[in-house]
Amino acid sequence: MIRRIALCLALALVSNIAAAQIPTPEEFLGYPLGERFTSHYRIVEYFNELARTSSLVTVEKFGETYEGRPLILATITSAKNRGALDTIRANVAALARGETPDVAKSTPAIVWLAFGIHGNESSSAEASMLVASTLLHDADATKLLDDVVVLIDPLENPDGRERYISWFHRTRGMRPNANPDAFEHREPWPGGRYNHYLFDMNRDWAWMSQRETQARVALYPKWNPQVFVDFHEMGHESTYFFPPDAKPINANVPKDVEKWLDTFGRANAEAFSKKGWPFFVAERFDLFYPAYGDSWPALHGAIGMTYEVAGHSRAGTAVERDDGTVLTLADCIARHFTTGMATVRTAAANREQLLRYTYENARMNLDGGKNTFLILPGSPNYDALIDMLRRQQIRVDVLSAATTLRATRVDRDAAENHTFPAGTAIVSTKQPLGGLAQTLLEKNPVFSRGFLEEQRAKALADEPDDFYDLTTWSMPLAMNVEAYWTASPITGSTKAYESAAATLFRSASYGYLIDGLDPQLYRFVGRLLANNVKFSVSDSAVVHDEHELARGTLVILKGNNASDVDAKLEKLAREAGVTIIPVESGWSGGTSFGSDKIHFVKNPKIALVGGPGTASTSYGMLWHTLDIDTPIPHNTLALESLRGLDLHDFDVLVFPDGSYADRLGKRGVEKIKAWVNDGGTIVAVKGANAFLREKDVEVSKLKPWEPPKKK
Repeated sequence: MIRRIALCLALALVSNIAAAQIPTPEEFLGYPLGERFTSHYRIVEYFNELARTSSLVTVEKFGETYEGRPLILATITSAKNRGALDTIRANVAALARGETPDVAKSTPAIVWLAFGIHGNESSSAEASMLVASTLLHDADATKLLDDVVVLIDPLENPDGRERYISWFHRTRGMRPNANPDAFEHREPWPGGRYNHYLFDMNRDWAWMSQRETQARVALYPKWNPQVFVDFHEMGHESTYFFPPDAKPINANVPKDVEKWLDTFGRANAEAFSKKGWPFFVAERFDLFYPAYGDSWPALHGAIGMTYEVAGHSRAGTAVERDDGTVLTLADCIARHFTTGMATVRTAAANREQLLRYTYENARMNLDGGKNTFLILPGSPNYDALIDMLRRQQIRVDVLSAATTLRATRVDRDAAENHTFPAGTAIVSTKQPLGGLAQTLLEKNPVFSRGFLEEQRAKALADEPDDFYDLTTWSMPLAMNVEAYWTASPITGSTKAYESAAATLFRSASYGYLIDGLDPQLYRFVGRLLANNVKFSVSDSAVVHDEHELARGTLVILKGNNASDVDAKLEKLAREAGVTIIPVESGWSGGTSFGSDKIHFVKNPKIALVGGPGTASTSYGMLWHTLDIDTPIPHNTLALESLRGLDLHDFDVLVFPDGSYADRLGKRGVEKIKAWVNDGGTIVAVKGANAFLREKDVEVSKLKPWEPPKKK
């Protein structure tokens, strides 16, 4: 007995020593938190140090940014839960499927705290360290860990953050300058808000265009959190926002979400009131567009919330506001820390009810889903759309045989009888994520009662509306995929969707064809150019083995290429997912491959123009398209450099949206005119298009289309 007591005392002593070795952020960094911005690698090091010194913490690398920085998730929970994480995840996954509600009685809730999706809203990443430290050092906070598993996602956008703080450190003096007009408060183009390719990742959750979003969406179903908070910053003259949210609220989220937003809002309000801090609720920030970091989790059965603190890029580490007060980085950190801890406490106090909310969200969809969407094969983006849905855990089936039923095309209003072929994708809203499926596929979202009427009244009164951001987003329309919906049951037989098997490459003696309608054609073309594979394109249909291939079909002749062309094509076809048709003879029965209708494609000399004056997100979209989505060899040029360059080095100039007045000058405009007259091609987007039509420029004389007066 004495030996057992001694052993327990020894273990307690070791535990206390280990706890004492867990560093606070200040101890680890060597300076007070908030005195300066902490770099990405030091934040990652801090969480790794917590994992090294505490058995309550694990750190998982779940992805990597385009610039090679790790994306990490820290899991913090009690020793009791630590040994049962697999069971906890399995229980929560069952609840998210609408199964085994009784496990809610004994399962901890999952709370995911996500920090810094906008890189120049940088206080939240600092706050993430303080939340983690407090959960490990504060006795009252540590007690919460039996009831919750806390996931800390400290750096949602490391690349944007590093772009912002490295610029800030270069411009700040020995002490911060609180003058809002000082250099350090005037962030240059393109800003740190966006990731490497200048995408706003808080608009990307449903579309998953970026590497960071793809990794986070893939990780999400491992945990199925009950609470998800996205920490942001807004203008430095503001205060603090937490839910309840403004209207509209997405109609496919359970009605009970408003009760929970009120519960968490009141807890945050109580914490702020004790400190005398101002805040606001139910204004500006809604829960509507499904690609936000609050509404996307909300459509997955979580209480998704956005928290916004005053700050943003204009704040830096200290900025004077109009009322004479100075907002500091430490102020921002303290406020995000306070709501973060209040959220964990509220989740722990409502553990079982939150788990049941996840279950009830799934049951609401399983029992109440009314619509079925039918997505026709054959559209170039068919597979891409289905893949996008499945990566978000939406179940997709396909028709086993042709079926005729009455349905409404998504881009129309009237129902019609239509025969759907075998292979038509079937997406029923009678599934756990039926609300998400309905949201992504429907033509028009449903607004809160009376909301549209209020906005029309404001428009007529020449007052600003209350729309925060996008108001419609139908994926079939956005991706140009033919789709229908019906409220009637599908009578034909169905089976689970399976990705089409990649077509095996078969070596040919003469050459190869790729149909001009192959959905991956342009992705393949870019790879051909980059790998010096010579090819041509047909300006008319091509007949092969009595099958007609579309105009735009690629023709690759072995006689025009090096001896290793087969090995290259097999590799590139696998990467791009194209179907390559082998050709054994130059006799086609139609247009011959030596015809003048078959044109050799030269490596285009493309230049994408960017920099101050261009819209950063427009530039980023075009850059990502040329670099990642449809990789085609290209150059990137600074707008201000055009006046000094020989434009004849390029065949195509791509101008993003932007404000070009006074940026090119008369000399630059004249150079562009001369280059166009010599055969150069311009692709101009939005503001650039308008600039080229201006009276003093007139590179283009095209006029915008206007509707007929009578209509």
